[in-house]
Amino acid sequence: MPASAVRPRTGFRLGTHLVRRGLALAPMAGNTNLAYRRLCRKFGAELTTTEMVSACALVHQDRKSLRLLARGEDEVPVAAQLFGTEPALLAEAARRVEDLGFHAVDFNMGCPVPKITGGGGGSALLREPETAARCIEAMASAVSIPVTAKIRAGWDDAHRNAPEVARLLEAAGVQVLTVHGRTREQKYAGRSDYRLIGEVVAAVSVPVIGNGDVDGPERAAELLAQGVAGIAVGRGALGRPWLFARLAAQIDGRPEPPPPAAAERRRLLIELAEGVCALHGEGIGMRIMRRLAADFFRDTPGAAEMRRRCQRLERLEDLRRLALGRAA
Repeated sequence: MPASAVRPRTGFRLGTHLVRRGLALAPMAGNTNLAYRRLCRKFGAELTTTEMVSACALVHQDRKSLRLLARGEDEVPVAAQLFGTEPALLAEAARRVEDLGFHAVDFNMGCPVPKITGGGGGSALLREPETAARCIEAMASAVSIPVTAKIRAGWDDAHRNAPEVARLLEAAGVQVLTVHGRTREQKYAGRSDYRLIGEVVAAVSVPVIGNGDVDGPERAAELLAQGVAGIAVGRGALGRPWLFARLAAQIDGRPEPPPPAAAERRRLLIELAEGVCALHGEGIGMRIMRRLAADFFRDTPGAAEMRRRCQRLERLEDLRRLALGRAA
């Protein structure tokens, strides 16, 4: 059966909100700002999550952290992702998240970056699951909105303990789990282990969202076959937000829509740049767009040259000229 014909049973509830197809945009530091989340929602992303924010920084009213928590009234449901290791600080940060109007608070246990793991946060918590459970319990006790978590397969191949960690987090009060099928040591090398994600599905009763390597309906079908309640797309949607429309059609049993024409891709890139600059100002906004714009030219003729040109972007007008002068 072709991937486009597969009609799996997906979807889950997040508090009072129904995520009907189970399609989520995975949080990505430096990428999933409000403007990019809105773009992905246009194509079918149902649950979006902010970039990760330090619980400690949020409690101390750090301005940069507050900017990362920009939320649109049209984002329903939307979660804010926190990282940290201290239950009391995380509980207070979760209360701040609820006060800001978010519909859920997500706990980062998946980030593999040494800057985060070196302080015991992110995927380092997979080596200290009891600490992670105490953090979840503290947050769940502090707020009325759902507490969710994103984890990895484990720390390394010798410690692929995601099912055990998942059971502890469920007992602590987590309501939805997202599982990335690589270990921390793999970072983004190799392939996401969908079989292990299926083991997590079997280990808990809360909805499990699968994550890793979904760049089209074929890989989505492989992941959905593990019984996940949804799919969180990360890098596969960078420069390709219309991937969500393809996945929505797959889940609904509809024909796959064609990708946007070149003119529409250019318009989407400009729309994103304008949104990012509105959030951060032109200076910071264009530094962010140097990376995001390059993704829109991925896998096109002359992509390497376009990436070099993107690195020189200084003004919004520079990007407009670049986009309008180049078919994606």
